[in-house]
Amino acid sequence: MKALSLLLLTLFGGSVFSLAQNPIIKDQGVSDPHVRVFNDTVYLFSGHDSNPDDKTWVMPNWQVFSTTDLVNWKREAIISPTDNYMENNSTDCWASDAATRNGKYYFYFSDRKRGIGVMQAEHPAGPYIDALGKPLVAPMHDPTIFADNDRNNTSFLIYGDKEGGGYRIAKLNENMIELAEEPKTIEIIGKEWDEAPEWMDKNYLFKHQGIYYLSWGRDYAISENIYGPYRCEGAVGEGHNLSEFAHGSFFWWKGQFYHIWCYYIRPGFKYRETIISYCHFNTEGKVITDTRFLDKHKEYGVGRYNASWQKIEAEWFYEKASEMKKQESDEEGFEMLTTTSNGWLLFANVDFSERVNTFKARVSGNVAKGEIEVRLNSLSGPLLGKITISDKNTYETVSCSIPEVSGKQNVYLKFVGQPNSQVKLDWFSFSE
Repeated sequence: MKALSLLLLTLFGGSVFSLAQNPIIKDQGVSDPHVRVFNDTVYLFSGHDSNPDDKTWVMPNWQVFSTTDLVNWKREAIISPTDNYMENNSTDCWASDAATRNGKYYFYFSDRKRGIGVMQAEHPAGPYIDALGKPLVAPMHDPTIFADNDRNNTSFLIYGDKEGGGYRIAKLNENMIELAEEPKTIEIIGKEWDEAPEWMDKNYLFKHQGIYYLSWGRDYAISENIYGPYRCEGAVGEGHNLSEFAHGSFFWWKGQFYHIWCYYIRPGFKYRETIISYCHFNTEGKVITDTRFLDKHKEYGVGRYNASWQKIEAEWFYEKASEMKKQESDEEGFEMLTTTSNGWLLFANVDFSERVNTFKARVSGNVAKGEIEVRLNSLSGPLLGKITISDKNTYETVSCSIPEVSGKQNVYLKFVGQPNSQVKLDWFSFSE
């Protein structure tokens, strides 16, 4: 069995898919995407739809991709059902997830709806070996592993579907391959769950500012207790195939929050692609998938930018200083706020193919003397220009001249001012 996995990895593993785009890894049947960040690397654990012409689910294995910049994705491994208790020729490799604990890595997989198994490895990309030789739980499918931020970093398994009695949750033992308790049914209150199709599965769970967020398809619910009950909050976003069929996950990377999900490319055919966008929380803590970004720049993807764009919204940053805060704007959308003299934002891989000589920004300040410096490639890199921020505490658009720039550059916006001052940035742009 292992020989077949090695053959698959030899034939298909190690592929590098460059240039961020949506779909992020095109023509590879990437479905049911669950993202985990291990050791400063983003890992994508996905299903593998076999063929665009399949009219039923043909999923012969799982795929593992990695990236350190959200632009270049490398296929690290193909996990085959021949390496676990499933039938050797199975095409029932449904949704999966991964976790780490005590220096080891764990891969949880669906055998269609028959059950959920677990494999373990010494590295996020494997090789993974079957930890039990049988299901961890049965029946049901679609595992999510959630590690709480309590004293013990307690891990939980969430799985199931509406038709099977609803989602279930159970605490995992320290070894991550046994349940520490009997699974409990999660109560979800609200019309979004009441009106969800009977087959609804696709769960994902994360936590933000002490609140648990449980998502499925397009919708989500929240609770102050991991076991529930959960109260429906509505949709995580509108448009761009955020529908009842969207199976996705959420993750943090360099201070930014992302939503990644899959969709069927043709009605009636069981072949999916996966897209990604920035994600935000509004003042009330509601999840907002940035479909405005997708409306304008879907195919370009996240983690890179073009200097010719009419606007680059501040909340689309690639990396930020810990002092920087993303918040809902009084004007529209979201803004970035800093109240110290150490704030900065990084916009990586900005394409300066077209000639520009002006930097412009929409800013608001409450500072005796403040500036935003535009620097290349580091916080102490070449200074392109700087704008002065007034103390009016109202938004205004300011600009400065910059020298000619070419190629792809990392652009740092460095906020300089008195401590305890306040500066807000809505958007910026380059122009000729």
